[in-house]
Amino acid sequence: MRVMLVSANREQIPDPIFPLGMAYIAATVRQRGYTLHIVDLCFESQPLDALWRHIKSFQPDVIGLSLRNVDNAAYPLTVDYLGGHRELIETIRAVSDAVVVLGGSGFSILPEAYMEALGGDWGIRGEGEQAFVQLLDALEQRYDPGAIASVVSAPGRPVYAQDVTIQPHPVVQRWDTGLRPARDLFDYPRYIRRGGMGNIQTKRGCVFKCNYCTYPLLEGNRFRSRSAEDVVDELESLMSDYGPHPVFFVDSILNFPRGHVEAICEEILKRHLKVRWSCYATPVKLDRNQAQLMARAGCDGIELGTDAVDDDQLKRLGKSFNAGIAERANRFCMEAGLKVCQTLIFGAPGETPQSIRASCEALKRMRPTAVVAMTGVRLYPGTPLTESLIEQGSIRRSDVGLLPTFYIDPAVEDFLPGYLQQQALEAGNWVLPGLAAPILPHNQRLLRRLGISGPLWRLLHKPWMKILNRSRFRQPSTSWGVPNAKRKVV
Repeated sequence: MRVMLVSANREQIPDPIFPLGMAYIAATVRQRGYTLHIVDLCFESQPLDALWRHIKSFQPDVIGLSLRNVDNAAYPLTVDYLGGHRELIETIRAVSDAVVVLGGSGFSILPEAYMEALGGDWGIRGEGEQAFVQLLDALEQRYDPGAIASVVSAPGRPVYAQDVTIQPHPVVQRWDTGLRPARDLFDYPRYIRRGGMGNIQTKRGCVFKCNYCTYPLLEGNRFRSRSAEDVVDELESLMSDYGPHPVFFVDSILNFPRGHVEAICEEILKRHLKVRWSCYATPVKLDRNQAQLMARAGCDGIELGTDAVDDDQLKRLGKSFNAGIAERANRFCMEAGLKVCQTLIFGAPGETPQSIRASCEALKRMRPTAVVAMTGVRLYPGTPLTESLIEQGSIRRSDVGLLPTFYIDPAVEDFLPGYLQQQALEAGNWVLPGLAAPILPHNQRLLRRLGISGPLWRLLHKPWMKILNRSRFRQPSTSWGVPNAKRKVV
């Protein structure tokens, strides 16, 4: 069977992200022995033409289409990717009779809606390394894939024989037991050049209960971790195969549970491995010793998912810490020499002008390297926040679907945009993705050509970068801008 995997993600701001999930699936498909062809559309200037050429040349039997994101999750500068996904499906159907299988994190958030909107033949909800090769086995042997866990069926799917003898195959490796993403099938060096860093995953799942978050829905509500030795083996291999380059750990949070990041750091130090890396982290249990150990092991940047620095708002968001813990974690990181990006969400239910001011005053005391502030909360089906708003009658279930939907508390709707832009203008190191483009594409390319690697927010402490960044907030707007039919606010 001839299998084509297509990565649909073309977003390159603030950086192009290597399709790590699809690379894992490519590894298991190759391991199973199917004839495999990769189409990565990220850097294609004419993606539909490129897809058409690849299909005509390879003549696949099955096309797996990976949908990384539903939209850019920013309000009001929302970019909805559904139209582009539809064009890809239309191109596939125009040139091929191949079975189309949808997957990826974006698809997994809204699987039934995507199946209906795009007309896929099958879909994979959640992790795909095992399920996709089982689906391929089913298609090849003509038995019903709908019986496979994680497989989503389309209405009116073909009828398959049920009385066939299934030939046993060796079980493909699990992602957490030595499986390596098939980076060699992609242009990984180009991602390093254009994105400034590679990526690696050490665990999946999340035990925390942030009420807006989809991680527990996508990966489960418990942690499943790789061993420190396995993680550092992969780090060593990356440095050997592609030369020294920074790496970003894509785990939802790297520094929890206690002992996980410590073991990785100790293994890096034991091997005297020289590598620069950054990660997402939580203030929970982030103490001085942990921050210093991470710094000694090569960490030079940390993105703290604080969300607010106001006790009442933190409780409403379902966070597992208070404002004091958030400020202390920030201080420990800064003292250890780590650059810190604080990420916050403004406008969630219960937000008031007072809670916004409290968070902003705390940020002035904390003096992080950068602040990324989201305006409004992106609502996704199945999250505790969405279900709570439905139960309260604040929204209808039909409000939350493929059309990007955001919630902004009415108490701050008029106050929020102008106030945050004023904070950004004064500080110079704020990024407001929903109100101003984070960085212009030509500026991003220039910085990378100059050899600047790692997350670009790390530059926001530099005076020249603050001057450039302030320029986008010189004339703060007190409104949310022109209504956009491709997203809505409730």
